[in-house]
Amino acid sequence: MVPVLSIVLLASLMPHVPVAMASPQGVSSVFLSPGVWSVAPGGSFTVNVMANLATGQNMSAIDVKINYTNPAQAIVRVDGLSYSGNIFENDPGKFLSQECAAPLYNYQCPQATDFQFGWLHFSEIGSRPVTGPMVAFLFSIHFQVDGKGTSWIRINNALLADPGSGPFPTPQAVPVTTQDGVFSNTGITSFFNYVPLYTPTVVAGYDNRFNATASLSLNATYSEIHINSYVWSFGDGATNSTPNPITNHIFGSSGQYNVNLTVIDANGNRGSSRLLVAVGQALGALLLTVVDLHSTVYAGVKVQIFNLTVLTPFANQTTDATGTVSFQNLLPGTYRLTFSGPYVTGSSTTESVIAGWTTQDTVGLRIDTPQPGGPTPWYGDVAFLASFAAALGLFGLGMFFRWRRDQKESVRRNSAPKKVGRRFVGP
Repeated sequence: MVPVLSIVLLASLMPHVPVAMASPQGVSSVFLSPGVWSVAPGGSFTVNVMANLATGQNMSAIDVKINYTNPAQAIVRVDGLSYSGNIFENDPGKFLSQECAAPLYNYQCPQATDFQFGWLHFSEIGSRPVTGPMVAFLFSIHFQVDGKGTSWIRINNALLADPGSGPFPTPQAVPVTTQDGVFSNTGITSFFNYVPLYTPTVVAGYDNRFNATASLSLNATYSEIHINSYVWSFGDGATNSTPNPITNHIFGSSGQYNVNLTVIDANGNRGSSRLLVAVGQALGALLLTVVDLHSTVYAGVKVQIFNLTVLTPFANQTTDATGTVSFQNLLPGTYRLTFSGPYVTGSSTTESVIAGWTTQDTVGLRIDTPQPGGPTPWYGDVAFLASFAAALGLFGLGMFFRWRRDQKESVRRNSAPKKVGRRFVGP
């Protein structure tokens, strides 16, 4: 039998090794590659942080925070970080926003855990977006192994920032799933990832894939012992025992579920692990910002929302001082929206809503606000709706970011409209 140590160590030394990852249809992911590592004390290994950018998704910034568990006696520690040759390598305007990993890297680390052992925070901003589909390297972490044991290496937060496009760009987060990894160099280790197959987050009534291929069992000479059985308990009364490390499960209702996995190797050794899985309702939401054709936010616009098959609206909202309205608890599907109000040229558009996510968009309207003593200002041709893109997730994804305008618009009488630019600057 080939020692698993040799196999995993070889994989960890190969640059940016991508591995097959199950992702929801049309949803991007951030994952750790190769996903499992085993090295004797005194050795080292490399974790590659990768992005799988879905078709049609744009990204111009990354912000990833990682936690690696350690008992009182440290097992692994970070001794290097590299982003050379990453997704922004050929972008001349890129710049580093955050690089935090105790005790070596302490650049722009404002969060309490940014410079604590067991944590790593990296953020970089590009000057132009990259577009999926693509699988790309973000950065790598080099670990030194100090002892024997197990360390779960988890993505605590992953933000891929979309600057938006068109005349009325909508800066927002790209919906992503995450998949973690595990280091172990002793005994039997139970470990699993889970990912929704058709939605950005886990929601009731939709299928999810549970993957335990990173579980492993080692003997005293670091040779692998075959795992015979994977015993699942999903916390909702459902159980499953199978020789296959991959299984699917649908949660029937929303809630918090303790999912437990017990693995049993050929020698009868057992190892268990548990994750709390948050399951949301199979609903989505819609967040709209209304601007005039000068890209100035506009309050007081009445927004009505319709099912495509019904002639009367089922809800309406009026834009607030920030020009925004939101509609919550929407069934997945396509909706028609109409816009009206003082000086507003009536118009309508459609938006698509998906389960487990908030759709965000910016709508540009022709609004003929009179100016005392002056001519009617010039506007463009027709109302334009920025292209659809998914935005901030429901159900507590824990993503954090802030946006800053690169320039502010000054609208003068008889002047042509100007487009406001926005870009992500990191937390």
